[in-house]
Amino acid sequence: MTNLLGYAPLSLGTGALYALVAAGVVVIARGAGVINFAHGALVMWAAYFFSAAQENWGLPVAPAGALTVVVTAAIGLAFAVLAMGPLRGSSPLTRAMATLGLLIILQALAGLFFGSQVRSSPSVLPAGELTMFGRVVGVDLFVRLAAVAVVVAVVWAFFRFTTFGLAATAVIDNPRAAATAGWSPDAVAGAAWCVGSALAGLAGVLLAPLGNPLSSTSLIMLVVPALAVALMARFHSLPGVLAGGLALGLVELLTQVGLVTAHPAWTGADRAIPLIVIVFYLVVRGRGIPDRGHIVARHPELGGGRIHPLALGMLLAVALALIWFVLPSDWVTAVGANALWALLMVSLVVLVGFAGQICLGQLVPAGVAALITGRIVAIWHWPLPAALVVGVSGAVAVGLLFALPALRTRGLQLAIVTLGMGAAADAILFQRGYHSPPPAGTAATIFGGLGSPEGTVVGTQSVFGVELDKIDNPDGFATLVLVVFTLVALAVANLRRGRAGRRLIAIRANERAAAALGISVVGAKLYAFALSAAIAGLGGVLYVFYQYGEVGNINYGAGTFAPFGSIMLIAFAVVGGIGWVSGSVAGATLVVGTLGTRIAMAVGERLGGPGWLVHLDRYLPLASGIALIMIMNGSGGGMAADNVRTIRRALDRLGSGWPDRPVRAAARRHRRLARLLAAGRGAGGQPMPVEPVPVRPARLAVAGLTVTFGALTAVRGIDLAVEPGEVVGLIGPNGAGKTSLIDAISGHTCAAAGVVTLGGTPLDQLGASRRARAGIGRSFQHLELFDDLTVLENIQAGSDPRDSRAYLTNLLAARERPLPPIAVFAIGVFRLRDDLFRTVSELPYGRRRLVSVARAVAAAPSVLLLDEPCAGLDQTESAQLARLLRRLTDDWGLAIVINDHDMSVIRGVCDRVVVVDVGRKIAEGWPAEVCRDPRVQAAYLGRPVGEFERKGLAGA
Repeated sequence: MTNLLGYAPLSLGTGALYALVAAGVVVIARGAGVINFAHGALVMWAAYFFSAAQENWGLPVAPAGALTVVVTAAIGLAFAVLAMGPLRGSSPLTRAMATLGLLIILQALAGLFFGSQVRSSPSVLPAGELTMFGRVVGVDLFVRLAAVAVVVAVVWAFFRFTTFGLAATAVIDNPRAAATAGWSPDAVAGAAWCVGSALAGLAGVLLAPLGNPLSSTSLIMLVVPALAVALMARFHSLPGVLAGGLALGLVELLTQVGLVTAHPAWTGADRAIPLIVIVFYLVVRGRGIPDRGHIVARHPELGGGRIHPLALGMLLAVALALIWFVLPSDWVTAVGANALWALLMVSLVVLVGFAGQICLGQLVPAGVAALITGRIVAIWHWPLPAALVVGVSGAVAVGLLFALPALRTRGLQLAIVTLGMGAAADAILFQRGYHSPPPAGTAATIFGGLGSPEGTVVGTQSVFGVELDKIDNPDGFATLVLVVFTLVALAVANLRRGRAGRRLIAIRANERAAAALGISVVGAKLYAFALSAAIAGLGGVLYVFYQYGEVGNINYGAGTFAPFGSIMLIAFAVVGGIGWVSGSVAGATLVVGTLGTRIAMAVGERLGGPGWLVHLDRYLPLASGIALIMIMNGSGGGMAADNVRTIRRALDRLGSGWPDRPVRAAARRHRRLARLLAAGRGAGGQPMPVEPVPVRPARLAVAGLTVTFGALTAVRGIDLAVEPGEVVGLIGPNGAGKTSLIDAISGHTCAAAGVVTLGGTPLDQLGASRRARAGIGRSFQHLELFDDLTVLENIQAGSDPRDSRAYLTNLLAARERPLPPIAVFAIGVFRLRDDLFRTVSELPYGRRRLVSVARAVAAAPSVLLLDEPCAGLDQTESAQLARLLRRLTDDWGLAIVINDHDMSVIRGVCDRVVVVDVGRKIAEGWPAEVCRDPRVQAAYLGRPVGEFERKGLAGA
């Protein structure tokens, strides 16, 4: 206890720092509904500005501090108006990604304004020492803590007792209602950004001296412990922020003193404490982040993955000719660097672009592969190709570790978790001092015990006879990297066009709908993370030998794989076009040292003039941050998508029929299938089925099914049976539990009690995807289609085999498989042939409804559960759908359960009707008989009805 009290005062400075930074994060989250990933960058800017104001401009301490706070607040307000205002209707993840643009801009501006020289931030607090519990403690720690406590108390009182504070909460909960009360959501958000940024400025003035000399990367990554503290405070409680910051600072110090100092093998463990907090609250406890739940996330545009073999071959030949015969060595090095960074970014195309899994720690698997490979070469003297295989395998293992949080979180929560994982991995793995000489008697291991003052000695290595040295062999190295990138890009393009790619895109678009089609969401996510990590690992190995090949000594702690690098990587990938394979090439040009830098330098030298124009390449990071914000405000497609649209507009001006060009392009991707379908044949060349396609007959039986949500019981002991070839209607008032019953049968909701069997086989232990593969198909009330895919690709996603080998074979070739007869027949029955090559988002609502049912039918279920399939359809469309459903049962032998409020459809298509009210089954029988039941009339109308009203209900 005495030891604890002795160290507690020493943690007050760090704890106060965390609390003040987290307070700014919470203020912006409460007032603007944004998780600000750039908050540490605002602290960094303030620390550097405060230092420059005194050292360079000669301002006294007080005016310099006040000016720093004002300027930082102005930056936050300007960002709120110029960037966040246009994004007011966007999802929380989109707005949080835009703050990464602010982070990059502030980092770039700090480099441009303050240079690269080492800076220190002077203390503004009184000096002095006192002794507590046997330890000497600076007086400034207590003064700093008191100042932070006063600031947090003032902000808490402002939110607690002022009308503006109440309005801030109301604006986040319901912006429209707050606007009708006279509160502008934009004004409240702007004020929150201003106050939160001012707190970041104050942190830079009061607390940055704790980290002297100043480190921009360390200050930027203060956002990680700040997010951990904000999570402890539920992004709401400011007193909780103060307590959480102090607790986190104390735990970190005790871990450092009690564990790291005594056991050097645990180096970096104290830096992993924020990650443990983040994982506990977001993954273990499943705590959500406050956001506007009614806003649907917008995914980046997708490329088609189409390969032009002739154009690709010519482009590769020209590039190789330029490398070997035309370009000078500095340009050749830039080409190699461009291909190398494109390789790293194409790993994000798989993970973020296709699978929709946001990862802010993508350089961790790259660094692990590089670490394992380099250390094996240095210690055991393996040849590089063999060590590379082991290193990439290690990267895959790390990728699977990163995938575990993705099984319980997604979107913004996953971004925070992976950012924390990246920060922890950097501290534990890459900052361990591999460059230090081994202590006497220490055994050489991969993670320690071998090195030199300069780094891990690997010497000059070669792969397939190509020396990995950009100085002595730039042509060979650039050729190797370019060929490797081309092969990987071809594999990823094949993946996009294959059924494995459709699975990834399906889980990106809608995990519930993907599971309802039998797609294993867990399996697809694990695959996406593993494949992405393997590609990143390959790129990481090539990168370290590119970076250190000329000296043969690798320094893993030089910041190469730091979290800020991962943030820059995903930012550049988004700017280039994260849904397009070609976007990785475009995004890579923005990285320092690649083709973008060389072109900017050439242009600057050509133009001459002012100094800033000569060094035009220095402005690339600033331009990329601005571009990221602009893309978040636009289509989200990036440079690759914009280039395609520009070409289409140009062709349109030439009268080339641009409005139909995307449709024609999709048709060309499936040219053979299009010809066969137009000729009335299936994808395998077989005649289009004209006779019904029978399904596997199976009886659905539900006994005593009960569904609860906490204290609420939504379904109470319902029994239900559906025979093959039978349509059973499910009706009842709103909130009766009909959708909850369908969710429980299909496995999307866990039942508290009861048994579900299909063909006599119990399904209770199976998840939604396995129930779908067993024969339970369903549609959704809100459609939940894959809007980024064409109608044909939606049908294919429903009818594709669920084989695991596609995850490997589709990388080699995206061979188009024949559509099964039932899918071909569904296309004909639902009259979708003319819309096959249009994206779903282009179709009118009625057609989209038909696509949702056709997709479910294409999966060849034995039982089809339809949740309000006629919602939003007019009378004619509802009648048409009813005839199609009747045909499915009479001709195909399909068993159907239909939940709908259109009584004309229920009476016209159903063999039996089950009525549910308050979670209980209150009636069952023929449609006309059920409509005359007084209990049904009371459930619908709230009271018994007379003869006239009864006739109205029966004829409805």
